[in-house]
Amino acid sequence: MSIAVSMTKANRLERKNKQEDAAKIYRDILAKFPKNARAQAALNSLQKNMQRELNPPQELQQKLAAAFDAGDHAKVASACASLLNSYRRSCFLWNTLGQCHLKSQNLDEAATCLNKACELNPKDPAIFSSLGDVHRAQGQIDNALALYKKALSLDGDTLSALNNMANTLTDLGRLAEAEPLLERACKLAPKSAVILFNYSNVLLRTGRVEQAKTFLEQATELAPELSGAQYNLAQLQSLDGDKEAAIKRFEHILETTPSDDRTRADKLHVQAHLNDWSWMEEYQQFRRQLGLTSKPCSAFASLTFEDNPDLLRLRIQAYSNAALPQVKPATPLPAELIGTDRPDRLRIGYFSSDFHDHATMRLMAGLFEAHDQSRFDIIAYSYDTAPEDAMRRRVSQAATIFKDIHQLTDAEATQQVLADKLDIAIDLKGFTGNNRMALFANRLAPLHMSYLGFPGTLGSTAIDYFIGDHVTCPAGSERYFEEHLIRLPHSYQVNDDKRVLSGRQYTRKDCGLPDNGFVFCSFNSSYKITPVEFDIWMRLLDQVEDSVLWLLDCSETSKTNLRKEAKRRGQDPDRLIFAPRIAQEEHLARHRAADLFLDTFVVNAHTTASDALWAGLPVLTLPGRQFASRVGASLVSAMGLPEMIAKSAADYEARALELANDLDALASLRSKLQRNRLSTPLFDTKGFTKALEQGFDMAYARYLQGLPPAHLDVTDSPALETHLPPPAFANISSELPNQMR
Repeated sequence: MSIAVSMTKANRLERKNKQEDAAKIYRDILAKFPKNARAQAALNSLQKNMQRELNPPQELQQKLAAAFDAGDHAKVASACASLLNSYRRSCFLWNTLGQCHLKSQNLDEAATCLNKACELNPKDPAIFSSLGDVHRAQGQIDNALALYKKALSLDGDTLSALNNMANTLTDLGRLAEAEPLLERACKLAPKSAVILFNYSNVLLRTGRVEQAKTFLEQATELAPELSGAQYNLAQLQSLDGDKEAAIKRFEHILETTPSDDRTRADKLHVQAHLNDWSWMEEYQQFRRQLGLTSKPCSAFASLTFEDNPDLLRLRIQAYSNAALPQVKPATPLPAELIGTDRPDRLRIGYFSSDFHDHATMRLMAGLFEAHDQSRFDIIAYSYDTAPEDAMRRRVSQAATIFKDIHQLTDAEATQQVLADKLDIAIDLKGFTGNNRMALFANRLAPLHMSYLGFPGTLGSTAIDYFIGDHVTCPAGSERYFEEHLIRLPHSYQVNDDKRVLSGRQYTRKDCGLPDNGFVFCSFNSSYKITPVEFDIWMRLLDQVEDSVLWLLDCSETSKTNLRKEAKRRGQDPDRLIFAPRIAQEEHLARHRAADLFLDTFVVNAHTTASDALWAGLPVLTLPGRQFASRVGASLVSAMGLPEMIAKSAADYEARALELANDLDALASLRSKLQRNRLSTPLFDTKGFTKALEQGFDMAYARYLQGLPPAHLDVTDSPALETHLPPPAFANISSELPNQMR
């Protein structure tokens, strides 16, 4: 058949509205004669006509697209469904209807529509990307990744595919794969606030904080309404010490979303760091619902607001449920193994991001050296990005195995840990900064334990045991914990009996202190100080002539606010003296220039208290109800100094005044402290380690017997008499007690 005859036949088919048949003839001509301009022009014209007939008029498409962008998804979906009666093969309509269903979370309907759109236009990468979004929302992650890859194979610059595939990989912890996708997306759309924000999240998780901060600053300038970017930037500003800017940014978020409990809690906590005590009044306005009805609030911030362990557990459970939505339950010991003997060595895994010069390792380093490696294999799993230092080398040399897992995804790290066949996995971070609690949502070992890093329950069934003692966890406190308690015989807090104090003899002049007069001291972080303690401290200055209060220099704003509060109470602000931060060995040595350490109440001194005791400075404490408010009592109890545990706020004040006015009694107390320093349990690293190992053995023995976890008391030696006042326990009710201790 000649070209002319074929062209005539095709024209006749077009007139009969048989476009597909006509198009086939034109394509056949071009297959044989690819340079035939007449056939090519006819085919192009036919395809344009076919496209016009397939889709609604361009003006209508634009109106639908504008309504979709405005968020009127239900109206657009209804219009598309109606138009599909006339335009059954409209890729635009099927795609738009699928997008509407996706926005409304009608995922099955979205998948049906988008699959139809893919059939009609298998060359459109955006449709495959949207279909990937549907599968991601359905939890079909592998399918989602395959669809994003398909979109990028069609067009490597498809922004939605680059961004959403990167987000999916980020959720999986596959940051090395996500980063180049976001880097490419940023180059294609340097003014996209969302992409800058997503890229900053990857940078934050890989330790590149300054670069992440730069991207967040750009994102918030481009889109001030992007609350996630505003929140993260506020967090970084707070960590950088620019807490005033952080508060302003938190307040900006709350202006548009006043019900955002997470942001409000963080703002209040930052205000507490600055000793801006207006936070307490605002807290009282929101306390009944804070962290319980909106976004869960920070677990750590929660334990600083008030000494109410019932309320604290509720808040932390809410936080934990959001942070660890799926927890793999423990697997019971197979029936045929019940009653088998303990392995020669139990394999114990410690997980932390603090295996460097950090407060946790200053306490724990000696523990790794004291473990009985004839009975225990000790594996340290490190996931921080800090450079190697002397502390990391010390721990890595003491542990049986030291593993750096910071570059592994959660899935990869879990796989490696499972291959190591641990018997007990111990988390040392809890819900504090740079944690990887998500690892414990998997089942890393038959038993999971929480120790030292977080002073309270983690509110999750991911953890079987919490390691405490009889003072921090007295009888009746079990209800405050999701975990079962292992109570050690003395203090729960390990201490390193090899800690070095500087040989320098600090004089009062060296420390900026007056040569004469009594020096009250509290080196607690500023957020722990509330008006309750401060009122007592100011009354003590009133009653002890020439006395001063020596505090830690936490920030200029904190110092200014505390001086204002002192003046408001009739005190000379210059009687508050602030100690700059210095190297740890020097800091320990300068404690000797003080006379008495005064503890805070809602959150006691923890490592700070053991610093003081190790340096020979007596600590006066008042125990409350929650774990964090009973640590000081635990420490001085284990030092054999029960007389330093006050029974009430009035007793605390009276005891401090008595010691300040009776220098002979104070000298006797300091002598007793020096005698007890190396003869009582607090700084007995080997004795502590044996008790802890006995706790491991007791918990694992239950597992070998096929028994579930239970509260356990380690009683390898009698506990010291503590003379602690009985804690006041109260049942939680719908009207939570208004308690600010």
